[in-house]
Amino acid sequence: MGKRGNGEGSIYYSETLKRWIGQYTYNGKRKSVYAKTRTEVKNKINKALVSIVDNKYIDKSNYTLLDLINMNIEEQFKANKIAVTTYNRKLETKKIIENNDIAKLAIQKISPIDINNFLIDISYYSNSVITKISQMVRSAFDKALILNIINNNPYNIKGLINIPKSQKQDKKIDALTVEEQKLFIKELEKNYDEYTNIFYIAIYTGMRIGEILALAPEDVDLNNNIIHINKTLTKNEEDKYIIGSTTKTYAGTRDIPITNLIINTLTNAPNCQNETFFNLNNKIIAPNTINSHFKRICKNANIRITNTKKKKYKDDEKTVNLKSSSVNTHMLRHTYATRCIESGMSAVVLSKLLGHADIETTLNTYTSVFNKFKEDEVQKYLDYINQLH
Repeated sequence: MGKRGNGEGSIYYSETLKRWIGQYTYNGKRKSVYAKTRTEVKNKINKALVSIVDNKYIDKSNYTLLDLINMNIEEQFKANKIAVTTYNRKLETKKIIENNDIAKLAIQKISPIDINNFLIDISYYSNSVITKISQMVRSAFDKALILNIINNNPYNIKGLINIPKSQKQDKKIDALTVEEQKLFIKELEKNYDEYTNIFYIAIYTGMRIGEILALAPEDVDLNNNIIHINKTLTKNEEDKYIIGSTTKTYAGTRDIPITNLIINTLTNAPNCQNETFFNLNNKIIAPNTINSHFKRICKNANIRITNTKKKKYKDDEKTVNLKSSSVNTHMLRHTYATRCIESGMSAVVLSKLLGHADIETTLNTYTSVFNKFKEDEVQKYLDYINQLH
């Protein structure tokens, strides 16, 4: 007997299973469907045959959501599409999904309701984390679609998947006040050292510290007054800082203008033909070194002072009050963005300068600053109208 063509088969009743069984052939393999009545079985077979003719037939698969997430992450890493740090961040995001029952479900059995319930379950995380998780799940469905495991991705059907907003309150943007910025700049001018230029660039451009420390001499174009941002510091498998091949995100690759606020800083920087524009003894400067130096400057400038009781030295019997400053270098980026908003810069322009993926990121990150700016502008309007009357 020759091999059966797609669609040929039979319907019979199984006394053992107490079910009707229908069989058909797809790509030379016998497929079975089960139902309580002969009519149900026949309808299932007809539905399968139609999908075969329309090239929409989906074979049964046991791939879980977690299987496909793992497949995506590992393929990206092995293909050098993501750096070690990004790979590790994705693994951390995956852990959140692993703790939910949806991770172990076969992706063919996951409904839009399952996805929406899962997203509601994680709504106590921040908006940025919810977005990362949702993108990871969506990419898993995209992978399943490519592998012909599913017919469609529910994320691609408008209105089917509802990504919730975080239950958390908006994260407060911690930037230096105008007065604190003045104190900081004054302290920088008093104590010039090998790190000073890095702080000037951070507070006057909004560049991430990792981006500044990864600048190569050729990235600083003093002829055309442009800084080319195309990479950042990252860590290798040995947890050592290296110069990455890309920026933190794809939108992070950008050109920003060299203004008169930093032109002298860049011109006077010891720009030897080293791997990086800023370095210490021809070696990469670690971001935590810059952060420690920043805290020391702010402590000297009396900015955000904190007092903690601890042993000054390990073997001391008594504790002493140790003065420190509750700051971190990312505040310099937030300070730049805050001053830009206060000056009236549009969110569209600021988004490009900061290297955000879209304007929504900028608006969501600096919601409180934009709201305060809006209130100030409305007050200006009220004052003007009151003067008229």
